[in-house]
Amino acid sequence: MTNKILVLLAGVMVFSFQPILAQSNATDTTDVREMSLQEALAITEEASFEIRMAEADMEKTRSQFRQTNAAFLPQLSIEETGVSTNDPLNVFGFKLKQEAVTQADFNPTRLNDPDAYDNFTTTFKAQQPLFNADAIFQRRAVKNQLEAAKKKMEGTIKHVRYKVKDTYYQLQLMEKQDEVITQSLEVAQENERQAKNYYEQNMINKADYLAAKVRVLELKSRQSKVRDQRKTVQDNFRYLLNIKEDIAIEATDSLQMRPGISDEMIDAENSTNAKLQAMKYRLSAAKEMQRSSKFNFIPSINLFGSYEFNDEVPFGTQGDSYMIGATLKWDLFKGFENVGKVMESKAQYKKAELAYESSLFKNKMEIQQAQRSLDQAQEQLQFAKASVEQAEEDFRIRNNRYEQGMEKMTDLLQAETKLLQSKLQRLNALYQYNLSVATLELLLEREMPY
Repeated sequence: MTNKILVLLAGVMVFSFQPILAQSNATDTTDVREMSLQEALAITEEASFEIRMAEADMEKTRSQFRQTNAAFLPQLSIEETGVSTNDPLNVFGFKLKQEAVTQADFNPTRLNDPDAYDNFTTTFKAQQPLFNADAIFQRRAVKNQLEAAKKKMEGTIKHVRYKVKDTYYQLQLMEKQDEVITQSLEVAQENERQAKNYYEQNMINKADYLAAKVRVLELKSRQSKVRDQRKTVQDNFRYLLNIKEDIAIEATDSLQMRPGISDEMIDAENSTNAKLQAMKYRLSAAKEMQRSSKFNFIPSINLFGSYEFNDEVPFGTQGDSYMIGATLKWDLFKGFENVGKVMESKAQYKKAELAYESSLFKNKMEIQQAQRSLDQAQEQLQFAKASVEQAEEDFRIRNNRYEQGMEKMTDLLQAETKLLQSKLQRLNALYQYNLSVATLELLLEREMPY
């Protein structure tokens, strides 16, 4: 009996961070797909909903920028208009346009009371902007908005990668927690079996036997909860990767330390990222819009021209004529509309400026917080490692004493519970460490060495 307990204890004391295939009992009804972190990151950059929506936003802004070409390029159009009228003035005018006026048309009776007359006008129109200062600055603003959308796209990719890393680490954590609890459950079940034998031999009281039995039930409940959480994490992971198949994803990588990270790699003062760069472009766009609103007070100059055919049949070319000209438009007063636009654009620029300064400050603060979290996680890992070693030794001693009848079952269960808690704390500390590294990678936009 002692040898069997020692074999099970050795299984508990082995603390490997490699995922085991025995965990597949939680996903027996679905297919299992093993996946590394790099494979998951590659998939999400191609299939992520958030990234694809960010691409759509960028294309939308690009189309808006293309629309601003109208500030420089001509506008061409063709128009066909057909009318039928007996209005004296229009009838005579249409005949003039069709070059169809005869001597008889000057008869006062026909002039005053003409018959209905048909006219079809085919018109080619062209407009050429010459000087529209407000449109020029609007184009510059949209150009900056496009650059901001590009940076937002980059930031979205970085943020999605961060969420994939976090979820992958959670998956690793759930797998290792399941493994550790399963090992503890095996020991607890052996303790229960032994306690039952001792109780039947009147070597221990009923309370000790029931305590061992309750411990098994507690661990089974805990195992069920962890496995449910693991399924939830897998669902979230499949959503991030846009995997619609009902499969269970198992992590092939393991949670580990990053000994290559040093404080010199972290510069909170001078660090920037795509999010900040996007806000800087939006600030520039707001400044250009402010300039555009001010240039509403100066005149605009545009050329226009048209060439038309008039005939009694559609698309006929019996009579032709052209018109060219230029317009100078100066809005001297529009009921304070332009003044209001200047005030609005000034307020928007101020808001964008404050948002950028706020983000700079917040980014610096978040980097410092992530660095402190990383340092704290390293300390917790050292503490957890020592705690596991102490708990393992305490459990070994108490188990030996229990075998010799020198220890109560409740003391043995307490030692086993402490050992389990120590191992779970070590796993959580390792998860927090890796999450802190991922946060720094997001804020600094650089991959930390292994």
